[in-house]
Amino acid sequence: MSEVGAMGRLGGPPAVVLVGAAGYGRGYLREIVALEAAGKVVLAGVCEVVPLDPEGLRLVGGRPVSPDLPRLLADTGPDIGVVSTPMHTHLPLARHVVASGAHLLVEKPPTPSLRQWRELVALTSGVACQVGFQSLGSGAVRRLADLVRRGELGDVTGIGVHGAWSRDDAYYSRAPWAGRRTLDGQPVVDGALTNPYAHAIATALAVDGSDTVSSIELELLRTRDIEADDTSCLRLRTGRGTTVVVAVTLCAEVEREPVLVVHGSRHRAELHYTRDRLVVDGVDEVFDHVSPLENLVAHLENGSVPLQSPLAACGGFMNVLEAVRTAAEPVPINPKWLRRKGNRVVVKGIDDAVVRSADELRTFAELGVPWSVLGRAARYGREAVVPAGVVSRPALHPVRTLGGTVVTGEHPEDHPWHRGMGMALPDVDGVNLWGGRSYRRGRGYVEGELGQVRQAEDGTVEWCDSFGAVLLRERREIRRRVVAGGWELAWTSVLSADAEVVLNSPGSLGRSGAGYGGWFWRLPDVDPALVRVVTPDGCGGDDLNGVVADWLAVVVADPVAPWTAVLSGPRDPWFVRVSQYRGVGSALCWDRPRLVRPGRDVAVSVVVRLYDGVITPEGALVGQPDVRSKRRWDVMR
Repeated sequence: MSEVGAMGRLGGPPAVVLVGAAGYGRGYLREIVALEAAGKVVLAGVCEVVPLDPEGLRLVGGRPVSPDLPRLLADTGPDIGVVSTPMHTHLPLARHVVASGAHLLVEKPPTPSLRQWRELVALTSGVACQVGFQSLGSGAVRRLADLVRRGELGDVTGIGVHGAWSRDDAYYSRAPWAGRRTLDGQPVVDGALTNPYAHAIATALAVDGSDTVSSIELELLRTRDIEADDTSCLRLRTGRGTTVVVAVTLCAEVEREPVLVVHGSRHRAELHYTRDRLVVDGVDEVFDHVSPLENLVAHLENGSVPLQSPLAACGGFMNVLEAVRTAAEPVPINPKWLRRKGNRVVVKGIDDAVVRSADELRTFAELGVPWSVLGRAARYGREAVVPAGVVSRPALHPVRTLGGTVVTGEHPEDHPWHRGMGMALPDVDGVNLWGGRSYRRGRGYVEGELGQVRQAEDGTVEWCDSFGAVLLRERREIRRRVVAGGWELAWTSVLSADAEVVLNSPGSLGRSGAGYGGWFWRLPDVDPALVRVVTPDGCGGDDLNGVVADWLAVVVADPVAPWTAVLSGPRDPWFVRVSQYRGVGSALCWDRPRLVRPGRDVAVSVVVRLYDGVITPEGALVGQPDVRSKRRWDVMR
């Protein structure tokens, strides 16, 4: 990387060209003029495509102003180019800056797609490139990151960020790209998470000391007739394994500054990153702040001064942006949960919800707030009343399509121990952890020991015998997201044991076709004549019991509320019942026992996509199609 040194290429302080001075770039213009007065930089010129207002003209003075960036760069020969224009213009403008030999400061987010970011990283390999994440120049951020790194807060159980800002109608009419996901076919991704709260994500990653993410969950909502999100919840897992939840809105009742919370086993820290404040167990400190431009100049003068936010270190943030960009469109919040406050829109209860999400590290859906579409789509927990002979266990019920159709049953008369979607284990070392009678080889169904299922403080599900001794421990993760035309549920369970445990089913104990047990879904009581089960190789009902298939679809052609579910993930046989009752599942022990040994965990993963209406093999959504077709469904490609 080249260095300017104490003097710029023209023998004085570094010369700076500002690209964009009429919008957000006005702040950069004021800063450059102030730094020039202090002898730290020289304003070489401004590139702007709209006429400057009186303040802009006063600040620029007699320096050149031109809409032609290549010509301006050639005429001025700057050491630094600052690009502060709409996000979708960053890459083409950055190309000109780098081609001129100047170093680059690009406003956040650096690009509107992961592909463009990678291109920009390669493009700037020979120059210094800083991203304008202002928060990363705060001494409070550095101090908190140091506390985390040294373990002074204890074990970090998670990081939460809550933000409650309010934007008026004019905010969304300020520019053609405002509130848009695309403009003229190009990505712009101007949503709450990726623009005003981009600092929240970048700061959380910096505090954790990670620039990578391993998983991302999104709940994108909107209150207005816009393309992008204005109320959102993000949960990610960093490359270091830390859970981060960011819950934000632009529709607050009362505006409050964003707060980043680090949950430590010994101490709790709150970072007010817009004010450079750090509060640890009630002790409040205010720190200094160095702007991205000041830091870039210091880095060019002395290479031992690290960049606060080098472009190449933004990979974690850019993966989040890419997930937002490629996610299904944000879901409109039902108007009954909205109200007008002058020229602003308010989501009822949002101020409390974002704080709870950050404090509890739970998504809006998991909090069960009434305006969360995914929260209404599936409720997780235990039943209020447990019938006799049933082992109570946490499960999903009711589960609904986005249109509101309930697709799960609970404690039906034919099998009272059936409930919603979730793990169901009929035989764990001979203990029945589902309910009803137990199957014994050569004896059939007999009365047996019923165990108990409890949840530990850390969220682990414990499967115990009747005395409470733990047989199995289950780490459970349930993720939800909106997809085109419906929503997706991803259930993952990892079973572990301190000593060898044998899992069985009636099928593994000799009853043919009865290999139920594992992940199980009890459907509601509907006419079996309306139900079809489809796999890549055919369509049927009970005859598909025990089939091994990459995916399995359940089609309920109800004349009033038809719906479709497409399941995928397991390599175990599918358990299918249609005529006796309606239920499907992944059979852990179809015809042989399954062992869980210390250090040899057993994982179960199932993905369910739910759609209102019926999806044909061609992927079309219709009312009453011919569901007997054997062609592969496009939806699973």
